[in-house]
Order: sequence, then structure tokens, then C-alpha cells
Amino acid sequence: MNIKNIIVATAILAAAGSSFAQQTEFVAPDAGFKSSLTRAQVRQELAQAYAQGDVVQRQHDGQDTQFAGSTQTREQVRKEAARAAQTRHAGDVNDLYFGA
Repeated sequence: MNIKNIIVATAILAAAGSSFAQQTEFVAPDAGFKSSLTRAQVRQELAQAYAQGDVVQRQHDGQDTQFAGSTQTREQVRKEAARAAQTRHAGDVNDLYFGA
């Protein structure tokens, strides 16, 4: 009786495992596609569509880009970074945080 249950369970697992099998060979979605236009022609048509307003140039994801304001000039920031790099020491190579 016990062997019978093991054989049935094994058969069920084998059947279930094969139902989740995936295709092993990748077939590109554009396989066999042959374009009738050159790249330059496609770009020209796209530019024309942009000019006519038929295509949205940028997709909006709801997040507006906001940059933090700074009171320092670029040169001041560069000097500060150079000064920080000079004062930083590597420390002991056996230290837990070496190089961090």
C-alpha cells in the first residue's frame, strides 16, 4: 500500500513538473521581420510626426525632475571634495572598514 502511494505521488509530481516546463529556445519577437524603410527614412518620419504633434516626445511618469538648490559655486564644491580626499586616510589594512 505504501509503495503504491509513493508511485502515485511520483507520477503526479512528474506530471505537474512537466506542465511548468518552458520553451528552451529563445525566438526573437522580430524574427523574420524585414523593414521596407531605411533608418534615415524612419528618423525623418518620426521628426515629421514630432513637428506635426502626432507623437509625444517625452513620456511623463508623474515625477517632475527637481534639483536641489546650492549656495556654493562649482569651484567651491570641487575644492571641498579635493580637501576631503586629502584629509581622508586609508587606515589599517586589517581594519574591518578598510577602504570604506
